[in-house]
Amino acid sequence: MVEKVGGGKPSESGKDQYGRARLIDVIDYIDGEKAIILFSVEGWGDYVLPICIDATMAFSIKKALENINFPRPLTHDLLVTILDKLDATIEKVTIDAMIDNIYVATIYLRDNRTGELFHIDARPSDATALAVRVGAPIYIAHHLKKYAYPYSIYRKLRGARVEIEEEEENEEE
Repeated sequence: MVEKVGGGKPSESGKDQYGRARLIDVIDYIDGEKAIILFSVEGWGDYVLPICIDATMAFSIKKALENINFPRPLTHDLLVTILDKLDATIEKVTIDAMIDNIYVATIYLRDNRTGELFHIDARPSDATALAVRVGAPIYIAHHLKKYAYPYSIYRKLRGARVEIEEEEENEEE
């Protein structure tokens, strides 16, 4: 869904309802089919928001984070090129709610030719993959803190994953 907002800057109303987020990790599941993107949010202390995504989205996000180039563009790279050619800018991304156990996000897209601002409904994984590529800020609704966990849990998960990978390497030798 695309909603035209108008020519002004994004609304400052409700800015206290969102906190600036930082993508701190992409953790692959052991089965290789899923992953977790992990966000810290201003004002949440040591709590982080985990969002489960599929492995292909995790690959796309990691590719952008690590600045890896391929001979042909991936879907998100293609979208960034299209936006550039159309003179449109992603101003920010918000992760807004969880509806029926699914997170929803919004991409704030500015048409630089007309000044119009559009809100585009998106999956958090797509919105994150684009935001990472263009350097757009990510904001998360504070009411989602109820789904957050202490970061220490994920440090342990990351450590367990590393230990498992080391065991698999040792078995191959």
